[in-house]
Amino acid sequence: MVWLTQLALLPLAASALHLRASDVDRRALLRTVGGTVGGTVAAPLLHSAPALAAGAGPVLKLNDGTAFPAVSFGLQVYDDNAAYKYTMLALECGYRNFFASVLAGNQRGFGKAVRASGIPRSDLYVCGSVLSNRARGFDAAYAASKRGCDENLAALDVGPLDNIMLDYPGAPPACGDADSIAGQWRALEAMKKDKAVRSLSLSNFSPGQLDYVLALDGVVKPTVNQLPLGVGFKTKQNAYLLEENRKRGIVVQAWSPLRVLSPEAKKACADVGKPYGKSPQQVALKWILAKGATYTCQTTSKAHFLEDIDVDDFTLSAKDVAALDAVGA
Repeated sequence: MVWLTQLALLPLAASALHLRASDVDRRALLRTVGGTVGGTVAAPLLHSAPALAAGAGPVLKLNDGTAFPAVSFGLQVYDDNAAYKYTMLALECGYRNFFASVLAGNQRGFGKAVRASGIPRSDLYVCGSVLSNRARGFDAAYAASKRGCDENLAALDVGPLDNIMLDYPGAPPACGDADSIAGQWRALEAMKKDKAVRSLSLSNFSPGQLDYVLALDGVVKPTVNQLPLGVGFKTKQNAYLLEENRKRGIVVQAWSPLRVLSPEAKKACADVGKPYGKSPQQVALKWILAKGATYTCQTTSKAHFLEDIDVDDFTLSAKDVAALDAVGA
């Protein structure tokens, strides 16, 4: 079966994420691999939650008390027309959490689908994203991030957002100086103060870069850190990043959970999945949930939409999790 998933993020050191401005264009990179996407830690799974839980699989509680469906549809490589089409399909398949990345330039198509779906806005979790990592210094980073927040609201046109994600720390080439990150984050906080968004999150932040944010006076704490994560993908890094985010009370959302699977990892997942009647991909996604994280996936296939969300009817044993933890170690 052809499995279309997200591109792996560039290599990460266990002690820091060294992300450069040239690393940012996920959309172009995704197109080179056939273009569909796979996609936090230490929040307890809820077995009952608001309307968000309907059809959306398990739900986590973020550090600000809001409900966060564990399975997300991440719109990364579609144009506006395709974004409209596949958002409607995802809604039909039960998805209620959506990550509309500004990198893809398709937020208008996504917003059109939300408005046309007939599903109450209160039943949906919508996360936009801001890309301002090229700005250097507090003032420039604040201005670029504020502009990004405003552009999200206009393009999505679905009312206040549930979350806004800061995609990559500023600024190049250092990729993470404290002043630039402070400017980025203060702009997102202003959006929350204006009641244009409920929660704030970030993507591709190392533990050290998270600490730049957390050290700000009166900070609104990030709820989610979107990172590459998957069975056997830089196994020591997986454990390190999960633990470091857990200690900070931040949920990890995997943005590349299937694309990162090696042949060895796929075989291990297939072996674990046989007794449950589950595919290797479903086992790989269930492993992410078992680690206290969540994921965002992307596809153009209804069968894959359904498969990626159908992971709530089996539980991996401690032995299963340990076997998958050991892949690539």
